[in-house]
Amino acid sequence: MKNRINLYLPEFHPKLRLLSLHLVIATWVLTAIFCGLLYFYLASGLQNLQSDVDKIKGDKQQQEILVKELQNAVDNLKVDPALLQQVEKNQQLVNLKKRVLNELAGQEQLKSNGFSNLMLDLASHNQTGLWLTHINLNGVSVVMEGAATDSALVPKWLSSLGQTDYFSGQEFAETRLYRDSEKQLNFIISTGKESKVEKGSNNE
Repeated sequence: MKNRINLYLPEFHPKLRLLSLHLVIATWVLTAIFCGLLYFYLASGLQNLQSDVDKIKGDKQQQEILVKELQNAVDNLKVDPALLQQVEKNQQLVNLKKRVLNELAGQEQLKSNGFSNLMLDLASHNQTGLWLTHINLNGVSVVMEGAATDSALVPKWLSSLGQTDYFSGQEFAETRLYRDSEKQLNFIISTGKESKVEKGSNNE
């Protein structure tokens, strides 16, 4: 009678499997190919990276050289005194021409706008015994020449003109009374400087 049962059958025993030579060679060849491809891939990437680094270094060196050249140019830059003087002279000439142009424009405007007002004020303040023979309006001053029967009429007439809109705030810079060769009492009145009276005239 059996009292032991062997459940570990031979079919369950580990079996020894030896690698064949062809299998080992094939495995090493595949491993070598894989390692070779991996090496070339990494080497190519490293070479590209090194090329980019070299290019960046070259660009940096060129920029540094350019910066040094510009800095040297700035340090060596000097202002030409003759050129600076010429620029200042031209600027002064331009400013002077602008002032003259503005002055001429202002005088033309005064001539056009002021002549009619002057005539109206003179007509509305007529003085008996006094008349005008010449009026000169140049935009800066007014020169009036005339004659009178009595010297007292001139300041009276000027006082009335001072109340007009045209002569309001203006001062008569020159007032001359003289008699001509015919003993006629003449006067010259100006709101600005004017030429002297003719030689040989007698002031009164």
